[in-house]
Amino acid sequence: MSLIGGDTVGAKGGSPSKADTAEETKPPEPFGTDGTITLTDVGADLEDGEPCSGTGGYSDIDFGAQVNITDAVGTLVATSSLGLGEKTEAGCAFAFTVDEITPGSKFYTVEVSHRGGLTQTETELRAGGLEFTLGD
Repeated sequence: MSLIGGDTVGAKGGSPSKADTAEETKPPEPFGTDGTITLTDVGADLEDGEPCSGTGGYSDIDFGAQVNITDAVGTLVATSSLGLGEKTEAGCAFAFTVDEITPGSKFYTVEVSHRGGLTQTETELRAGGLEFTLGD
């Protein structure tokens, strides 16, 4: 006696195996982003490409300043810090890279130092190349 059309666990056309189900429910991988924050009107006496840093009221914007990314409910999901400042035509630019951002939020807030955050979507963060300016 044989069963015709019986269930075959894990085989094509049958019920999924535990391994198949685990793979389908695996959480999305963390992602990264990068960008720059530029202080305008800083380093006027410097040549393009020279190192620079925030001065006066912007002295907190400098190499090592913290970059925080929070999700839509305000939970800190990733941190990093600013790289060295470099004089550009626009001012003093600081590059940053943030890795291991937890995916799945409707939006994220990117904040450098204590300067208030700017809202970005996950798609915008994943694309990278963020450009922020601070100053007059």
